[in-house]
Amino acid sequence: MSKNLLLITPLSMLALAACNQTETPAPDAQSSTTVEAPAAPAVKMPPPITAQKTYRCADSTIVHIDFLGKNEAADIRVGDKTAAAVRVAAPEPEAPAEGAAAPAAEAEKPAGPLKSADGETMLSGSGSQINLKLAGKGAQTCKGK
Repeated sequence: MSKNLLLITPLSMLALAACNQTETPAPDAQSSTTVEAPAAPAVKMPPPITAQKTYRCADSTIVHIDFLGKNEAADIRVGDKTAAAVRVAAPEPEAPAEGAAAPAAEAEKPAGPLKSADGETMLSGSGSQINLKLAGKGAQTCKGK
């Protein structure tokens, strides 16, 4: 009995495998009824984190700063590294007028300080010493640890 069962099992599996085969005709290019969706707009990725530094300011405030890209933006966290970050970024460059030549990429760093969207927080510098103005506080110098 066990010999018969061993012989029947592979045959039944073969028969079941053949049952799921369906033949569908290839789609015709002319009879296509599907409508293509418009392409989604390209998503601009945020700049990568290029440096992470901790600074102590003149009023003993500790700030953690993640510098993004080629010093084009930064995330500032006051106190704890897990605190909510304030994003400061370089002002958007103005588009050149029609007929004017596009400006050459002369400088890697943006002109002027990085500012938050509300204009309350500003950051300038990126080395061992920075100038920082936090919302509700005056401008101060901060030194890296």
